[in-house]
Amino acid sequence: MISCYVIGELHTVESLCVYISDYSLTQLKGYSIQRPENFDAVYSIRPDIVFIDVALLGLNNSWLERIKQFSSIVFISENTEMAFEAFENSVFDYLISPVTFNRFVKSINKFDHLTQLAHAVHGTKKQQVVDSFFIKADSKGIKELLIKCDQLIYIEAMQNYVVLHMENNKRFSCHNSMKEMEDSLPNTNFSRIHKSYIINDEKITAIEGNMVMLNGYEENKLLVGNTYRKAFFEKKAQKMIKKKSGVQIFSYSRLASAIITFGAILINAQALGEFNLQF
Repeated sequence: MISCYVIGELHTVESLCVYISDYSLTQLKGYSIQRPENFDAVYSIRPDIVFIDVALLGLNNSWLERIKQFSSIVFISENTEMAFEAFENSVFDYLISPVTFNRFVKSINKFDHLTQLAHAVHGTKKQQVVDSFFIKADSKGIKELLIKCDQLIYIEAMQNYVVLHMENNKRFSCHNSMKEMEDSLPNTNFSRIHKSYIINDEKITAIEGNMVMLNGYEENKLLVGNTYRKAFFEKKAQKMIKKKSGVQIFSYSRLASAIITFGAILINAQALGEFNLQF
């Protein structure tokens, strides 16, 4: 099922909610008839598609970047004036209001087709490149910080929060679980090596037994836990340069060449009377 969330004016929300409920491929996860003051509901649900009425877009639309980390966006407008901005924001589709059921189905079918294609190619239903993400940096959830993955060294679990260890000795904390952090990060670049550690594979500078050194510092030397050891070292083995076997490959062409050469020597030797060979 393709999960959907709708943000728009009343008439837009009403029609789309009916379409989503009636179509076999879609499931309604929530809606808002006005622009939310915060988007915690959308962030927590993480729907596959978020339908957004462009009439509710404001001057500051930085929240779109965060939604795009886990959802595809479909703009809805009464005209094509926002088409260029839709292109700039990499939205999945652009629907003209009033949206017909056939046009809605066409958009959903296209999403379903591309999702299945991605699943066939990458082995995952939905895979997006995540190079940054937001965290709530205070207990009230008011202040949000943008964390860039290439500057994140590792994540450490504490009692009821996690600490993000960054480049230049910076540290940030947020009230998320390790499971939430692990699910949000791309597993191609990050590895869970311990119940208390998630590391950035690109920051590994050395591995000594079951210890991993990050960024070349002894204080960033972390233990690989028993539970995660097998998966981590199998992943590491994929990047190991394989040693070529020292066994020589038998060459039939070389053998044939040697036989021909030896035969020529025998014939020449017989002609010179050095050997008396009977064939």
